[in-house]
Amino acid sequence: MASRAWVLPLLLLLTRPGATAAKELLKGISYGPAPLKKAGKLPNDDFMSTSAKAQWSTSGRGDLHIMKRLGANAVRLYGNDPREDHTPFLDEAVVQGLQVIPGMSDYPYTQMPKNCMTTDFNCYSQIKEQYKSMLQNGFAKDGAYHGALKTIIVINEPDLKIPGITKPNEFCRAIVSAIDGMIDAEKETDTKSNLINFTATFSFGQCTACKGSSKPALGQMMELRSAMEKPEDVGYEAKNNLAEVYKTRFTNSFNTANPANDMKPLFLNDYEANFDSTPVFIGEYHSTHVSTKKDIHDVIEVAKNSDALVGVSFFEFQVRYDKGGTEMDFGMFGLGQISLAEMNFFGVEFPVWCLMKIQDVKDPGNTIADSLTLGFEGEGIPDDQLCVIDPKKVPLSEDGYQAILSTKSVDKMADYVRRVIWHMGGDVVDDKALMTFAKKYTKQTLEVTVRRLSDLSFASMVDELGQHPSWVLWDAMAACVADRSADKGTIGEAIGWACGKFRSFNCSDLPSFCSEDVWAHADYVFSLYFAVETDHSSPLENCNFGGAAMFAPSKVYRSQDSTCIVTKDPATTALSEEGYQMILQINDTNKAAVFIQREVEDLKMKVANKSALMDFAMKPPAHFKDLKEQLPQVPWVCGGPSGRNCPFPINPSNGGGGGWVVGLIICIVLLFAAVLAALYVRRKRQMAAREVEQPLSEA
Repeated sequence: MASRAWVLPLLLLLTRPGATAAKELLKGISYGPAPLKKAGKLPNDDFMSTSAKAQWSTSGRGDLHIMKRLGANAVRLYGNDPREDHTPFLDEAVVQGLQVIPGMSDYPYTQMPKNCMTTDFNCYSQIKEQYKSMLQNGFAKDGAYHGALKTIIVINEPDLKIPGITKPNEFCRAIVSAIDGMIDAEKETDTKSNLINFTATFSFGQCTACKGSSKPALGQMMELRSAMEKPEDVGYEAKNNLAEVYKTRFTNSFNTANPANDMKPLFLNDYEANFDSTPVFIGEYHSTHVSTKKDIHDVIEVAKNSDALVGVSFFEFQVRYDKGGTEMDFGMFGLGQISLAEMNFFGVEFPVWCLMKIQDVKDPGNTIADSLTLGFEGEGIPDDQLCVIDPKKVPLSEDGYQAILSTKSVDKMADYVRRVIWHMGGDVVDDKALMTFAKKYTKQTLEVTVRRLSDLSFASMVDELGQHPSWVLWDAMAACVADRSADKGTIGEAIGWACGKFRSFNCSDLPSFCSEDVWAHADYVFSLYFAVETDHSSPLENCNFGGAAMFAPSKVYRSQDSTCIVTKDPATTALSEEGYQMILQINDTNKAAVFIQREVEDLKMKVANKSALMDFAMKPPAHFKDLKEQLPQVPWVCGGPSGRNCPFPINPSNGGGGGWVVGLIICIVLLFAAVLAALYVRRKRQMAAREVEQPLSEA
């Protein structure tokens, strides 16, 4: 296996037995957090996409952080949309100290048009194209795999679906051809370093058609090893040396619902006798027929004492209500009654429900999550930290207000009101007045007794704040910008919506310096849309874009990159046609001069005469393009494309900093004169002294 010194400290996770480093077990959690509370269909199953950020990130429900607190060091996934950028998820996993074990989706194998089943289980072309897109969308960068990745599941339970456990040649052909395609995808994307392992996760079924063994999963693994060593035996002509890939980059894995005491007699004893150099892990582990507390402890002990078993991934993080039936027996967390946020998951809105621990039916008094924490030696998470209504995360809507109101907490209401004010372009300057307002909207003051309780709502709160109370400092330079806590999927959809609604701007004319980053792109579109397409009367409504934007005070957006925000502030507005027109509309010479000087400096020139700049700003060009063309030609600039050297010292009247040079020269001249005067006085004194000494000597 290739050396990867920089990966997270799972030193022997899925590596070759016999290494000298201390063995650290894989303690993973299988993750498929469907946001449904009943049977139903989802628009996508890629839960490591940014569309699901409200669930996995610390800015949302914080699922990855919760896993870490339970003692996990890895997360195993299933759905994988190659069109999605998975960098944010992988980055978050690194922050939380988790390895990521993603899986290829079933889509290219069994669902897409011209899937593997239509090409006689030769999956090379389908998987190569899918995997190439994944590498380009976060799995790799600059020729190296992302640091969160160590192993990828080529296919989950192939022995059950392509075409079935009775046809090992076919499912082995699918696997070896898929791996062959993934190797070529690496070559085509020039991914050469920090290489990860491949695995095919088999079921724990008995393959009586497999040669070598009928033990659960073992026969399938023996057939696959033979196919990797001699792919022609299963009807596939490999393009790469798959035997070498198996020796250096392959790990076996399987899923099981059997308890720990079955592992050695049913599988591990025979595996260790037949596979002396290939590690194995359990990709789904959870027996619902025994105590989780005891069983997790026992299977960890089995792994600690095995030369081959490197660990397990517990199945699973959340109850899958959408699947129904016995599939609902496995989750350690259920979905609670409190919606923490809203999530736009591939175009469909879902509430992000808080989590609640599921009791272990085989161990009354213990929850599955707490039992796993003991086995994984984690710090754990108290129940009261799961369904927490966070004023920083609930939606800015009536639902969000009611959620905060249900806590009966004035402090939380104050935090919520402060957040609403921020989104309206203000900043609280009187905390005492804020608390009075929060008490009122928590319905804990006498004022509410003289009016109906229903009169207090999110709408009435916004209406009162819209009157601009004196205890809030309202920023005239507030702007509609992208909300950095939103996910990129929501941002992208909002950009598309706004671009389709513009009457005075074509998004194809977006400045090039704002097109490379999605946040800068959104800042430009949102700020411009709010400035020219709305009446500015309701920023919470007109600067929302489905939760993608916020109407931020200038101190908020200036703390991040503000080069693509269109405002009436000449010192910060975008250097573009739209930014220029915003300043011209103010009809203020001083502000026009500030903008023009910024453009001069952006063109790598300097203002040599500020008085001339002010004269120019009184009648500036009508368009930004004309301004850029004229500036190098005007006589009051120097350097850069003007072709004129900047004079020294610069004319003090230009206000450009030449005055200090003149002052320095004057000081030097005065100092020199003082020195000369001192020397002259000293010389005179010496001459006078000699005249006195001479008569005395003669006497």
